[in-house]
Amino acid sequence: MIESWLLELLKGVGRLFIHPVFYVTLALAVVLGYFRVKRERHDFHIRIEYGLTEFQKACKTLVLGLVLSFVTVGLGLILPFGTIFLISLVTVFFALFIKPRWLSTGYIVGFSLLLAVLLPKWTTGIESVDSLFSSIGETHLPSLAILMGLLMIVEGILVSKQASIQTSPQLAKSKRGLPVGSHIAQRVWVLPLFLFVPGEGLSTTFEWWPVLQMGEQSLSLWLVPFGMGFYQRIKASLPRETVAITGRQLSALGALILCLAISSVWWEVIAIIAAVIAVFAREWIHYLVRVHDDKNQPIFVQRDEGLIILGVIPESPAGKMNLLIGEIIVKVNGQSVSTVEGFYEALQHNRAFCKLQVVDDNGEARFAQCAIYEGDHHELGLLFVQDGKKWKRTVAG
Repeated sequence: MIESWLLELLKGVGRLFIHPVFYVTLALAVVLGYFRVKRERHDFHIRIEYGLTEFQKACKTLVLGLVLSFVTVGLGLILPFGTIFLISLVTVFFALFIKPRWLSTGYIVGFSLLLAVLLPKWTTGIESVDSLFSSIGETHLPSLAILMGLLMIVEGILVSKQASIQTSPQLAKSKRGLPVGSHIAQRVWVLPLFLFVPGEGLSTTFEWWPVLQMGEQSLSLWLVPFGMGFYQRIKASLPRETVAITGRQLSALGALILCLAISSVWWEVIAIIAAVIAVFAREWIHYLVRVHDDKNQPIFVQRDEGLIILGVIPESPAGKMNLLIGEIIVKVNGQSVSTVEGFYEALQHNRAFCKLQVVDDNGEARFAQCAIYEGDHHELGLLFVQDGKKWKRTVAG
């Protein structure tokens, strides 16, 4: 018994590396990193984060995948090969748009569930296609809906914990032609998840398992990669706060979908309703966030007093001083500043030491200081929005 499980486990892990979603999602992460660096160099003449940051984050989901796998294996969630193929096809299709938000679970699995209802009703006369449609028709809709709810909860956790940090600053023009800063939060993830697929391998020898689909049958254990994505542009609030809120909203939506999915075990139509809600509610969350951001005044703009920090370059002196995005520098070496030029001039007054008076997002003042070595006075690692007509994209310090 144990040997058969270990054998299936090894086979399942091997199937991960021949799955197209695994490579397509990682390739998308590399492409997103390339375009981000290109944009940052255009705006600031320097990249903020390493070009493979998105790729590295995409791979850091193994623990969450293993935790969720205990649930899916414990429930004995079974997806036919046709359904896995359908989800993979939908994922690859949305990935081709290079818009990470379209890889949200609400869209991918939601549309896949709806297609799983519609496609088996069609016949094409092509044997291989009709066979695939027949396999899709064997989908247990409540199982797929439960999987969708679980994945949406995990997606919300990933957004809260990862997408809210290491956001990318951007410069644009307002309607009045003035420079405005914003932040782009974008991520893609590959979540590997163990699922059962009908086929030779393990036998359902226990009366209580699988929990959702009864009856004796043979199953194969697959490690299936699920692609996830997120995108949000923020200019009227701090990204670390707004993105985290969006993540919690996504987890709450996932919990609602999961409750509906569990109800669909007794009435299958609810699974279809859950898929429709998942698609439209996910779009509604994106719409509300965008409208709220557009109707409020941007915060990353030139001010009469102080300079608001648009970005902090990692591993720079500014980073070591724990300066944060959104904080306002009001004094440099005892001198009040409100322009980038004034910031530079104040730095020159003490070539060996830098002392900044900073106001945080709670309105409380604090001091940050560090030694400056020869040639370091232009390399503090702070990014500001340049002022007025001189809004040439510049790395300040």
